[in-house]
Amino acid sequence: MKTKSILLVAVFVIGVVILFAFWVSRDRHPRLTLNKGDHVVIIGNTTAERMQYFGHFETLLHARFPEHELVVRNLGFSGDEVKLRPRSLNFGSPDQHLAMWEADVILAFFGFNESFRGKDGLEQFEIELREFITHTLSQRYNGESAPRLALISPIAHENLNDPSLPDGSTTNPNLELYTDAMSRISAEYDVTFVDLFRPSRRLMEESTEPLTINGVHLSDYGYAQLAPVLADGLFGPLPEPVEIPANLRAEVNDKNFFFFHRYRAVNGYYIYGGRSQRDHGNPPFTDAYVMENERRKLDDMVANRDRRIWQVAQGLNVPPEVDDSNTRPLYDVPTNFHQPLNILSPEEALRTFDVADGYAINLFASEQDFPELANPHQMTFDSKGRLWVLTMPDYPMVQPPARPNCRLVYMEDTDGDGKADKLTVFADGLHVPSGFELGDGGAYVAEQPNLIFLKDTDGDGKADLSKPILHGFDTADSHHSISAFTWGPGGGLYMCEGTFNYTSVETPYGPVRNAHGGVYRYHPKSERVETFIHYNFANPWGHVFDRWGQDFVADASGGNNYFA
Repeated sequence: MKTKSILLVAVFVIGVVILFAFWVSRDRHPRLTLNKGDHVVIIGNTTAERMQYFGHFETLLHARFPEHELVVRNLGFSGDEVKLRPRSLNFGSPDQHLAMWEADVILAFFGFNESFRGKDGLEQFEIELREFITHTLSQRYNGESAPRLALISPIAHENLNDPSLPDGSTTNPNLELYTDAMSRISAEYDVTFVDLFRPSRRLMEESTEPLTINGVHLSDYGYAQLAPVLADGLFGPLPEPVEIPANLRAEVNDKNFFFFHRYRAVNGYYIYGGRSQRDHGNPPFTDAYVMENERRKLDDMVANRDRRIWQVAQGLNVPPEVDDSNTRPLYDVPTNFHQPLNILSPEEALRTFDVADGYAINLFASEQDFPELANPHQMTFDSKGRLWVLTMPDYPMVQPPARPNCRLVYMEDTDGDGKADKLTVFADGLHVPSGFELGDGGAYVAEQPNLIFLKDTDGDGKADLSKPILHGFDTADSHHSISAFTWGPGGGLYMCEGTFNYTSVETPYGPVRNAHGGVYRYHPKSERVETFIHYNFANPWGHVFDRWGQDFVADASGGNNYFA
């Protein structure tokens, strides 16, 4: 009896020691230290990429270290994994971008996309993670010293109690496995690690408001809730909550807006890719020569906004408007178009049509009456008979220092004379919106590189809700990006994409990847994205279904029509 009691005590003691060792191993990661002037670079998946739209963590970072004058750059990229980070031609390697921004500190968000490999993929993930850590710590991105690295786990998969969405019961065990692997391996290398999986799961269980938009990607509210969790995990908890200046987040978001358009500039195939060295008969004005200068102007503008962030964080006043007068000038590029230009009036254009018997053409609207119609490229009618038109006056891309100015408008014929007499701007400030479709009480719009949902929630006829819902549609060529939106007979939203692009879209079911052309199908209710067609289309700008559900795709470059 005495021997049995001793054995029981021994087993109990061993169990306690093992449990204690497990918890100690999870907490033995070093805290991250920051120095004045550090360049903090964020890399990783959509959790990282979406941080820039809301700015909660970066705002807290500057408020917590107001005298450090930190330079923060978000290089997050939808679909990224430790090993797999596809980019369009000549975008640049991860090392090149970390060196470009002279990274002193790297916050690496990985593990989400990898977790869909399940238990069978865990060993390979651990190999890749070790390779990433050893490689990263051997670099001198700032030219002097190895970076300080922090690994951040994926968040939990939230159960939104929606029967159309996965509830996380399948994904959460894998996410936990990959989180624990990241914790264990980072401890081996004495690297900072933050577990967001368990705190986010606890917050999701306790919160009366959802933290995510689809179960796996944080909302504005979700980022606000997790920002202090991330900050405390990196630097340790503070005795008192930090006071955040009222306008600091607005300054952070403004800086991030312009940096994103520098880092993820559309038309990369012309800036640094296969068509970048064309001079169009005007040497030295190649596409690269002109547009890289525009990106350098954006660098100047971002630096101006860095300084404003530091001033606001330190409690200093800044002017209401940013002064960008110190930024480099744009080149005065001579035109290579020397032919006579004759733009017909709408009435003159009508007279040029050759109309088949039984048909008639009338002018419904023109930019003479509605200047907002300039450069229209997709239209559709709603159930009220209103004509919706998406316009792209900024095409092919926004030229700094301007902000995006594309629009989604709708027009009405209120007096029944067959001509529009009223135009309403439903949404403006859109960024190269290459496609749209009405649905679910609003409009799905391609705002490159994202798919966003716009909705009028207060009944004034204008969108007051703008929600980015899908990320990672490539923009190597802005007129090859997702376009020609149409609803299919099965309730899916179809989007065409042309060549040069390398797309990676994260979903609650795992990443969806495609390159050099295809057609996507998106199911808004289930948040499922599929590559419906993978084909090397050059420029697919037409997609229709016939009465039997057969669909046809038209390629505008070669003039080919395809039966899918």
